[in-house]
Amino acid sequence: MRKLHQVEAGQIMNTRWMVLGLLVAMCGCGKGTSPQPAMTPPAETVDVTSPKTMEVTTTVMDYQGIQMLVESYRGKVVIVDYWSTFCQPCIRELPGLVELHNKYPGTDVKCITVSLDYAGYPDEGPETYKDDVMPFLLQVGATFDNIIAADDSDTMLKKLELAAPPAVLVYGRDGKLAKRFDNEDAASEAEGFTYHDDISPLVAELVKAKP
Repeated sequence: MRKLHQVEAGQIMNTRWMVLGLLVAMCGCGKGTSPQPAMTPPAETVDVTSPKTMEVTTTVMDYQGIQMLVESYRGKVVIVDYWSTFCQPCIRELPGLVELHNKYPGTDVKCITVSLDYAGYPDEGPETYKDDVMPFLLQVGATFDNIIAADDSDTMLKKLELAAPPAVLVYGRDGKLAKRFDNEDAASEAEGFTYHDDISPLVAELVKAKP
């Protein structure tokens, strides 16, 4: 099962890098199949041979630990992006989180990614998924908190009351959830949320709300 999983993952990742290298224009894995206009490549991509890539790390953490991490950043605007390497809208939109990280100082905004790749197979642990998630995190330059969920994907989705990623949770400086973005009610991919149109304006508003 794991061998088949790795083969499929490799094929998907190869396709992703080719597409990301050209335009980062992928179709959704959500509820719609409508073609999307080409997306502008991330403003900054990271050369994997650069010393800066040493700043890109991953940590295995369970659901409770993730909530504690968010709480530890109280006083700042916190953005938590739940994603998967098998979710095409996730891959398309996550560079927007990197742009927000680069735009605001750490005193105002904290960014977190949570990979939901871990499937819970008995012969592997969540740490074995590092090789699956790191290539993309390195590619976009995700130099902030990157979590691999210790709970399997089904468990995480149930706790999040989510059918499938992507989902982005934005917390205000008071530590309370300001808004959750997901594609649960989207009739087509064209109706899915974006960082540019939906998340960035909210973050800008929350940043202005000084404690």
